[in-house]
Amino acid sequence: MFYKLGVALLMVFMSGCVLTENTRKAAFELPALELQGGSSDVIVVGVLDERPYVLSGDKPAKYIGQFQLSMGGPYDAFTQSKQPMVTEFSGRLPSLLTKKFPNIKTVLLDIGLSKQEAVKKLLDSGAPKVALITLKEWKSLTAIDTSLWFDAQLEVFNTEKQLLSYKRTQGHDTFGGAVIAGPITNAKRTLPHAFRQKMQALFSDPLVTASLTSQKAQPIAIRAIDDMSEPSVSSLDSEKPKVCTVELILYWKNAGMPDQEILSKCSSVEQ
Repeated sequence: MFYKLGVALLMVFMSGCVLTENTRKAAFELPALELQGGSSDVIVVGVLDERPYVLSGDKPAKYIGQFQLSMGGPYDAFTQSKQPMVTEFSGRLPSLLTKKFPNIKTVLLDIGLSKQEAVKKLLDSGAPKVALITLKEWKSLTAIDTSLWFDAQLEVFNTEKQLLSYKRTQGHDTFGGAVIAGPITNAKRTLPHAFRQKMQALFSDPLVTASLTSQKAQPIAIRAIDDMSEPSVSSLDSEKPKVCTVELILYWKNAGMPDQEILSKCSSVEQ
């Protein structure tokens, strides 16, 4: 009886191993983003790491968070490739966006670049429009389950460094652990899909999609800032506070911009 039970358990274990091996690749593959609207042949994208503990040097660029084991910790966790986190993220973007943007190109952005420097480097590629993803926070904690703290924003610029669209997503997600796979394996499977989920939230915004695919996309400032006499008011190189319309403030608000940042952009409101 014990022999038969042992054989049965071994068969279950072996089938589980086969199932795990067969599904391992699928678990790590990220499907393309589901985006509506038109498409564009050319798009250049860069990911800028603005996490404060990375900029200060407290954590290396390959830092992705922490993990805690039953015997102690927490311990710092790093990218599997030991490359900067934004390098790995940049490598995932083509597979996510190639369906909508067949000739997508990614540009690696060095740690410590300012936004102006980052946009200039993207525009040096010669593309008519560029998309800058800025990670202000991105770290995970893996214990019994996996938690992710994130703050990511997407900005689209034209060749004049004028802002065409803006979208921001931030928050804290918790993903349940997998008892059989274990928390570390579960985190390796879950976090890449969490990255895809956040990119979906950014790129699926209607104004973002329109600004990337339309040849006649208007800068935000031209659409909604009162002072139209100075073309430079919408340029990244001239971000002085201006008189803002209610329409523009609502746009910033709905796009996820914090109130303090809105106040820094607007000197007053047009009634």
